[in-house]
Amino acid sequence: MYSPMQASKLISVIALLPGIALAQHEPGCLHLSLGKKALKQGVRPDLLATIEGTADTDVLHNTLNLTLAPPSNVLSASTQISAESKHLSLSEFTFRLSDTFTIGQVLLDGRPISITRLDPSTVRANFDQPYTIGQVFTLDIPYSGPAVSAFFGSIAFGTRAASGPYCFSLSEPWYAYTWWPNKDDNTDKATFDINVTVPSSLSAVSNGVLLGVDNVGGGQNRYRWSTDYPMAPYLAMIAVSDYNTWTTPFDFGGQNMPIQYWIWPDQDNGTNRASWEKAVPMMTAFNDAFGEYPFKEEKYSMYQFTFGGGMEHQTATGMGGFWESVVAHELAHHWWGDMITCATWHDIWLNEGFATYAEAVWQERRVGGSFAAYKAEMAGNRPSQTSGTVYCNDISDPNRIFSGSYSYNKGAWALHQLRRVMGDTKFFAALAQYRDTFLYQTATTEDFISVCEDVYGADLHWFFNKVVYGTGVPVFQWNWSTTTANGKNYLLVYVRQTQNTSHGVFALPIDIRPTVGGVQQQKAVFSDALTENFVIPLSGAATACTFDEDIWTLNGGVTTTTFVSGGPVLVEATPAPGTKVMSAPQIQLTFQSTVTTNAGHFTIETAGSFDTRVRSVKVPFTFAYNSSTKTVTLTPTSPLRSGKYTVTISDQVRSTSGNRQLDGEFKGSLPSGNGEVGGITKYTFTHL
Repeated sequence: MYSPMQASKLISVIALLPGIALAQHEPGCLHLSLGKKALKQGVRPDLLATIEGTADTDVLHNTLNLTLAPPSNVLSASTQISAESKHLSLSEFTFRLSDTFTIGQVLLDGRPISITRLDPSTVRANFDQPYTIGQVFTLDIPYSGPAVSAFFGSIAFGTRAASGPYCFSLSEPWYAYTWWPNKDDNTDKATFDINVTVPSSLSAVSNGVLLGVDNVGGGQNRYRWSTDYPMAPYLAMIAVSDYNTWTTPFDFGGQNMPIQYWIWPDQDNGTNRASWEKAVPMMTAFNDAFGEYPFKEEKYSMYQFTFGGGMEHQTATGMGGFWESVVAHELAHHWWGDMITCATWHDIWLNEGFATYAEAVWQERRVGGSFAAYKAEMAGNRPSQTSGTVYCNDISDPNRIFSGSYSYNKGAWALHQLRRVMGDTKFFAALAQYRDTFLYQTATTEDFISVCEDVYGADLHWFFNKVVYGTGVPVFQWNWSTTTANGKNYLLVYVRQTQNTSHGVFALPIDIRPTVGGVQQQKAVFSDALTENFVIPLSGAATACTFDEDIWTLNGGVTTTTFVSGGPVLVEATPAPGTKVMSAPQIQLTFQSTVTTNAGHFTIETAGSFDTRVRSVKVPFTFAYNSSTKTVTLTPTSPLRSGKYTVTISDQVRSTSGNRQLDGEFKGSLPSGNGEVGGITKYTFTHL
């Protein structure tokens, strides 16, 4: 779902429903928030006093039969729910339906049964016989009465001055019960038939394909829609209005799929048509980025409704206007939200963060697009608040679920940062594997993390724990300098994280771009401490340097500060770590800074391969230090024999300036260190 306040930065008050308007709310909520005073009926699904567990049944198919004549909000309807028992002895089925409706005689496989209303939105069907595992049953639920809107306007009725009456549904997150009886569980997807009978002057749009339009007499037509793709209950929809319609085909390499448009006659012009028809090149861009459109056997459609923004009803997107970013956002939801749906509302960022991120992918991959356009879109979707978490811990208030700052924009930035961590190839491969693993199913945040780790080949909880589950963002201070050692050039980078201590320390790669000889070089550091110093080899002297120039990191600010030198770092060694050499008369160790040191800070040991009775032998050597080249020379007193040798440098080696300890951790290549003072350097070479 998407709000034009997010996409177009609109600040006007937008009328949503009779008597309900959008207040001046935090611009971030892509769903048009009705605020905390929005109508909220019934009880959240996770708080329902259900008797059987949600896993006790598997809904297979829903058939909705609705008769309505807007602007009247009265429905005459019935729903048939076909489900499979997953319980050894299932004796009831709980469904949600507003108490504004009168429920007729409920049938279980054609037999009348009793029902018990548990609360204003919850009803229990009492079975007349138990159903065991694998048995399929069908409930027929007739009902009639007034449908009352809740929250976003779960179902709205009215009359447009420019045309005529309308009825539109928008059930997210858990308000489908305001117009049809259902098991409101995202993880229990089902197929649907949706039959809508309306006055013949109106059209009815719904999910899936239109099987036919029947004249049922009395000036009414019945529209029969059907979808064979599994769908979460909140994505079922109806839209009834006086529409003009047209179709553009989309070619999937020989298979044409219709893209259908339903627009009000007074809004039907070339400009608006062209705006919506951007869905065609967007389909191409997203097919390339995310894989083939997942509902190609049916359709993609867009219809106009009275709600602001848009809503990604499966195969049928409701649009409150003609914004490019909203068109992209809602289409992207058909991969991220419809095909794969958040398993719980805690995981809503898997829907909204992904769709918001896709807006930037569109700007990058459209014809004429660029990485600069991608960056600009990400900058435009920067969250206005960052102190909270992407993951929605508190789902008691739908306004928090659909927070523009957290679920949408900060969620999109989580993906943007993940792309930098994983690299383009693995990032998009992870999206592909995520798609293939959870196709037409639901997923949790941990499911997504597991896929990413599988593709990345290493743990990523260090990233998700801070960026998705954690609060706040890093705030950076930094500066740079240069030095030479043994005739070679090095860039020195000083980085501090200064965010509120309650948010902890962030661990993220940061791109550093020094300019050498008039050309920028691409380097990177890994910031994971409050204060760090990094030493980066260069091909020449740097004359300029940038910090996170492409803004891969969502931060609370980047400022320069006074440069502070770090501890000594081993930048060069002869013989080099891991090498095999024929002759090693000396061992030379070069630091980036002048050091205060002595022979006692160094050891050379051999595994004693020439004598299996000896586990290790310390090699005696003479010590020399050349401060002009910043190089220590260790000369063994006897020629080295064949074998593997270990060189160890104590962290008592200190810088002459500042008296700072060695930053010594050896990570497989030089320079040594992890950015923080302390830690010995230990590496090996082999003498042949």
